[in-house]
Amino acid sequence: MDSFDLRLWPTFVSAGGDASSPAIVDQICIDSRRIDSQNALFIALQGNMDGHKFVGHAAKSGAKFAIVRRNWDPGEVLEGLILLRVDDPLLAFQSLAKSYRQYVGSKVIGITGTYGKTMVKDLLQIMAGTKLSVAASPESFNSQIGVPLSLFTVKKEHNIAIIEAGISKKNEMDTLADMIAPDFAILTHIGKKHLTTLGDLKTAAEETVKLLTCVPKGNWVILPNDLLLAPHLQKFGAEVHLWNEQKTSLPHAQFLNNEHSSRMPYRIDFPDGSHHLGQITSGFYYFADLINITVKAAWLLGIPSDAISNTLRNHTPEPMRTEIWKSPMGTTFINDIYCSDLQSVDKALKFYEQAPNYCRKVFVFGGMRSKERHLESDYRRMGQALNRTQVQLLMLVGNHPFDALIDEVKRNSPQTEISLCANYEEAVKQMRARIKADDVVLIKGEKKEPLDILTQAFNDSICNNQCIINLAAIHANIVTIRSKIPSHTRIMVMVKALAYGTDEVRMAKFLVTCGIDILGVSYVEEGVVLKRTGVTQSIFVINAAVYEAAKVVKWELEVGVSDKALIEAIASEAQCQNKKIKVHLHVDTGMSRFGCRPEEALALARLIVDCPSLEFEGIMTHFACADNPDDDEFTRAQAHQFDKVIQELQSNKIDPPRKHASNSSGVIRFDFQNYNMIRIGLAVYGLYSSEATRNGMELRLALSLVSRIVGINICKAGETISYGRSYQVQKDSQRIAVLPIGYFDGLHRNYSGKGQVIVRGLKAPMVGKICMDFMMVDVTDIPNAAVGDPVLIFGEDEYGHYLSPEALASSGDSIVYELITCLGPRIQRIFVHEEAFRK
Repeated sequence: MDSFDLRLWPTFVSAGGDASSPAIVDQICIDSRRIDSQNALFIALQGNMDGHKFVGHAAKSGAKFAIVRRNWDPGEVLEGLILLRVDDPLLAFQSLAKSYRQYVGSKVIGITGTYGKTMVKDLLQIMAGTKLSVAASPESFNSQIGVPLSLFTVKKEHNIAIIEAGISKKNEMDTLADMIAPDFAILTHIGKKHLTTLGDLKTAAEETVKLLTCVPKGNWVILPNDLLLAPHLQKFGAEVHLWNEQKTSLPHAQFLNNEHSSRMPYRIDFPDGSHHLGQITSGFYYFADLINITVKAAWLLGIPSDAISNTLRNHTPEPMRTEIWKSPMGTTFINDIYCSDLQSVDKALKFYEQAPNYCRKVFVFGGMRSKERHLESDYRRMGQALNRTQVQLLMLVGNHPFDALIDEVKRNSPQTEISLCANYEEAVKQMRARIKADDVVLIKGEKKEPLDILTQAFNDSICNNQCIINLAAIHANIVTIRSKIPSHTRIMVMVKALAYGTDEVRMAKFLVTCGIDILGVSYVEEGVVLKRTGVTQSIFVINAAVYEAAKVVKWELEVGVSDKALIEAIASEAQCQNKKIKVHLHVDTGMSRFGCRPEEALALARLIVDCPSLEFEGIMTHFACADNPDDDEFTRAQAHQFDKVIQELQSNKIDPPRKHASNSSGVIRFDFQNYNMIRIGLAVYGLYSSEATRNGMELRLALSLVSRIVGINICKAGETISYGRSYQVQKDSQRIAVLPIGYFDGLHRNYSGKGQVIVRGLKAPMVGKICMDFMMVDVTDIPNAAVGDPVLIFGEDEYGHYLSPEALASSGDSIVYELITCLGPRIQRIFVHEEAFRK
């Protein structure tokens, strides 16, 4: 930031400042560890930790001013520190940012929208930077705190500042728009990401466009031609440009054909009559939008066509997503988004917390994009973070000023091995020689490495079959479910059956970040696996056999009980091991699988209460058909019977703290607020067990299955396909593609000839019997389909196409539970953290 006189901030005097002499600051921090100026201002914000705890450290670090709560008592003498007291430090921080923005005077482009903001900002910064001095928000700094931090990076020397603005609640944009005061504005898309807090798409649009209404008359705004935005167009004083419509006065990009392939050519027509031809190999479903938004904005900023073209020739879209996968030898790789500052490194290092305790931690670091003056201090702080994280192998890639980082690691973490690599090719070569099973390798740098290159390097080829699990979607679904239930209701996520065919350990560790403190499994051994790998949440086991009592107690599992023998066995074993075990009395109200009869519940409850080594944690039942409206009367009867049991226990002064009955369908379709815990599984992944549940709650699909074509046969009329000769070629000639996935991998023979896949954006029917290792599809109507082409089996692909997993399951006379949990071990699981680009 530029030097700034705090007297230009209207609140300065009322906060206790002295207006009689200059109050110059040249650094504003919310993290006392980043202070490196004797003219720094520290803001004591309330976040995960109270910033007031670090005011003393800020003073010792040389800060000159600190903004604190008006009634805060430091409890010590803060030598040389001037306290500015306000009612709310966050509001003061935002107000100060507004004053600084006015002082600097650079033209500001505000970017908002549900998704795509950061990618637009990054590309536009590069394009505009060819002719102008440009500042931009670091990474995704677009929140109530991120926006002021972004504004403080702007200097008078900058012609343009590109500032992101993101909202998740009503009225948040009012504050952001007031700070940013945009001269120009861009709206990317309106989507469903924050509907749990915004309510509906109409409200999302109303709140988002507030930024655009602040743009002065005579300037411009860019937004999509979207029906949700149409009612707001008359609010804009600025000139309106629609980025998804072609207009001769602005450049426009479009794909040269509709055929989807691994390389898709596109063309940009410029108003000056020139053209740009290019092709893309990734980011297919958002690339055209990204290009049209940025080239229009760049043109309006006066960037010539040749500069725009040159930028695109050297630009590869970097998906704002993290990818996590395990190699065949058992190494876990985490390929994170690009690194622009220390905060993004701190955030990335938290991925190690989701790894088993016994794993070796390897950090492959390719430097920061940031050119800030405190880069050296940031690298020193990074060294301290690596020490706290206990990274054992640090691989530094590229020609960056790593000296401070290396010094810090050598001084505080002598056990950490440091390896220097000239480039990523050398780093990959070293990793192939040195990486071991159970290592966790985090890759992060100034640019994001392509996933296919990394998987190919460590799998020896591109993976044929992949199940993509989107952790961002899972988190969004939990937020959606949480919004429907009372605030005091506890959420148990079921991670049985390898977390529904994904990876139970990784899911368990990730769910900690979603606030899930209890997990459910079916078998005792499943619970033991989680405990062995360091999972910290409570583990509930639906059932245990008497002979497993010792194991239940040893690993301190919570368990469902429904008979005297098991209760006594666990109580006895717990007494021997000097432990107290939590048990849940399981009452059968109609499932007839586990559980005592309702009339037996009181006696068993008394038995539990009388056992000092047992803790009566909960009472439960299980709905048999909560997904089926035709059986709603039966479900309500189950609940009524369960309520009677609870009431009987309570009348006998027995009241376990947890009552739970609802599975995913029960939560979505019913409102049993008298129970205070739910057990969800399928809904976490955005899947539905029936149309009734689909209609009851909108969730985001988190699972996709993709394969590749490994062979194509030309078959003639009359010839038959696969075992049993069940399919006969009808046309003179048909092209039959072979996919390397079969019933061992979970696509059972029942699906033979019934489903369809997507190749190059077109549907191809399954033909012939599915084999153990292969299946065949008809690509006759997709003439350019080729070996190596990706194939979508269900979910969403990189082109934005969708195939319903529920529909595929139904076509094979199955259910979606069976489809996803039967996916075999040869299918590589790749976890990603990617916000939606699609509506």
